[in-house]
Order: sequence, then structure tokens, then C-alpha cells
Amino acid sequence: FVMDKIFVKGLKVSCIIGILDYERVQEQPLIVDLELEKDLKEAGTTGNLDKSIDYAHLSNRVKTYIIERKARLLEELGVELCDLILKEYQPNQVTVTLNKPKAVADTTAVGVQISKKIGE
Repeated sequence: FVMDKIFVKGLKVSCIIGILDYERVQEQPLIVDLELEKDLKEAGTTGNLDKSIDYAHLSNRVKTYIIERKARLLEELGVELCDLILKEYQPNQVTVTLNKPKAVADTTAVGVQISKKIGE
């Protein structure tokens, strides 16, 4: 059974993220990808957004959380975002990918990908 998905790719957030001294005071880019599994058939047949997930609202909520959180580790931020999304948007499963493009020289991005199911 393949579940329908809502996704947000490449959400750019300028934020405090990291454990190094300079990272605690200087904002840097964080690129966020979200993938939420949810049955979208009812929204697709009724045209009712309440039966889906508003990805504009989701994007703004995640961006605001990241900016205010000022997390030290990508891992903790990823788990917290999964928990927040599961609680507030109630998908069956969520995957959060966090890319820190300036973290390691000579790479396009490094980061984490965290997935959680409802009830985990």
C-alpha cells in the first residue's frame, strides 16, 4: 500500500544552529525538506483543504519553530520537528531532512534525516 504524500522541498531558514561558538551568534542557512504521509483521497474528491494539510501553514510553522528554537544539534531539531508535525498536523508518518550547506567545506550539504510514525 503506497500512502499519498505532501512534501515541502528546499525550505530556506536563516537561523542559529550548531554547537560551535560562532554558530551560537551567527545565523547560517538551514535547508529543510519535509515529507508527510497521509491519505489525500478525500481532499482530492471533495476539494476540502481541511481533509489535507496546508503546506503553506506547515512551512511557516516549521520555519518559525527553527528560528525560535536555536537548536544545538540537527538531530534534536529533527526529532522535535517530527514530534511537532505529528502532533499538530497528524500525518501517518513524517520525514524531516535538515541540510546545513555551510557546515563542511567542499560539500554541497551535510545533515540528518529523521522519520517518525504516529504513535512512536
